Amino acid sequence: MSKSGSTALVRAKGFGDLPERIARLAGEHVLFDIFEKEGLPLSLCEALDTPIPLRSMVGLFARGADALDNRTFGLDVGQEMTHKGYGLWLEYSASAPTLGEAIKRACVTSWAHQSGSRLELVGEGTHSILRYVTPTFGASKVSYSDHLLPPMLTFVRLYLGRQWCPDWIEVEYSRDAGTRLIEDRLQVGLRCRRPGTGLAIPTTALARGRSGPFPGTGRIITLRDVEADVILADAPEPARAISAVVALRLLDGQSDVEGAARLLGLGVQGLQRRLREKGYTYREIVEEARRARAVRLLVETRMSVFTIGLSLGYETHAAFTRAFIRWMRCTPSEFRKASAGGAQGASKPQ
Repeated sequence: MSKSGSTALVRAKGFGDLPERIARLAGEHVLFDIFEKEGLPLSLCEALDTPIPLRSMVGLFARGADALDNRTFGLDVGQEMTHKGYGLWLEYSASAPTLGEAIKRACVTSWAHQSGSRLELVGEGTHSILRYVTPTFGASKVSYSDHLLPPMLTFVRLYLGRQWCPDWIEVEYSRDAGTRLIEDRLQVGLRCRRPGTGLAIPTTALARGRSGPFPGTGRIITLRDVEADVILADAPEPARAISAVVALRLLDGQSDVEGAARLLGLGVQGLQRRLREKGYTYREIVEEARRARAVRLLVETRMSVFTIGLSLGYETHAAFTRAFIRWMRCTPSEFRKASAGGAQGASKPQ
């Protein structure tokens, strides 16, 4: 759930095949330029569970549409997305017996995929609107809003059938010359300048049961699974959002406070002040993000200790080793050996 002063975050996997599509149609140099302008590392494409600022996600879609001069860019990306783009959160929601219960689950656990936004079900006459509401950003949200529509439709159609269409669709943006293209593709009329991106569902349809199997893992997903799948869930705001941005920038070995502040849309002093108000320092946030990433790389990859240290911004093997001993009371090599043998936990300091 969002809190006052928090930064809206969303998992990187939510951009679907956006990187591949841009690289294929415009070239990798254009893709690199778009990510660089949004302050995001391209290595993010290999770490899709990483939280990123929602404003950066919106910016990726806006810049991608501009680079390709394609009004339906967002919709094209959305139509290729599957449940995998939303993790266990969607799988848990779609295991509910009725559409109404599935939407309720999705709304109350949406924090598992994003923060600072909300998913809601609101009544409007004989209809219920499944609506996703996001903060206002400087970048255009047209393509980002459009990319949400196919996954939302797919979710509802699990219960109402593959041919079901909403009686209308809501979007935040104003009607433009390309709006008709979206209506023609979806065969549904758009109501523009609404509070969010939404589907109009007859309220009586909420009692319908699922019409077919959900293409998930095949096992029973519980709320506990969803909670365990959340990154940085226990950190208070604004530390959670800032930790997520620091972890994101560490993918490229960057940890400077200036870059983090820019990505969060804050000044350096404003960022540090928000942390002080909660009893944190930026250095502490960086240390924890480095520790968590170091542990993960040691356990899950075959990267050398030296390479891991460099990737985290340490200039020498000795500097990384000293830091790791401070965190875990052992050297990186000792930790990796013990973890491989199951003698030591993979993430808890001793």
